[in-house]
Amino acid sequence: MGTEAESVRSAMPMELEKGVCYLVKEKKPELSYRLFETLVAQKIPGLCITRQYPERVRRERGLAEVRLIWLSHTPGEDFHNPTAIGTLAKVIQKFIEDSNGEGVVLLDGLEYLIINNGFLQTLMFVEHVNEFVMQRRAIILLPVSPDTLEEKELALLERNLKVLESPALRTDLEAREVSRLLDSY
Repeated sequence: MGTEAESVRSAMPMELEKGVCYLVKEKKPELSYRLFETLVAQKIPGLCITRQYPERVRRERGLAEVRLIWLSHTPGEDFHNPTAIGTLAKVIQKFIEDSNGEGVVLLDGLEYLIINNGFLQTLMFVEHVNEFVMQRRAIILLPVSPDTLEEKELALLERNLKVLESPALRTDLEAREVSRLLDSY
């Protein structure tokens, strides 16, 4: 009988390449967290930057050994102000450098960064991190709900990132398309 990590690994849509930023299109970051948990279980150093309260993430996801950074305006332990996007890039770079160019970063809060910094500023941040990661063997997971962005914004993000799509999102999109077709008859 296989372990839970093995079943998650077998459910992965593909083998993740190192040195790549992945834009994970999904309503809720379930696939992103599963991929992150699987990589961390393989002893790859992990950094989780999230909008959710860190202790809740640690408890619900079993990420006891992972550094969690809370994107929040509320000061606390290991929090990061979402408007300080330049220093957030430095935090990610330092983590990757300290991990000998390896490691996996889950940035669950891209929409929140966009709200706090504007789309273009956040896009420049993503491009900067992507360029840094391409030169290393790290993996960045950027979950985003496509419904929260304009079509043009999503296209700009997708342009230089590798896109993964949650099967649940695909099913939801197919259901909406079928509904739209039925409504047109």
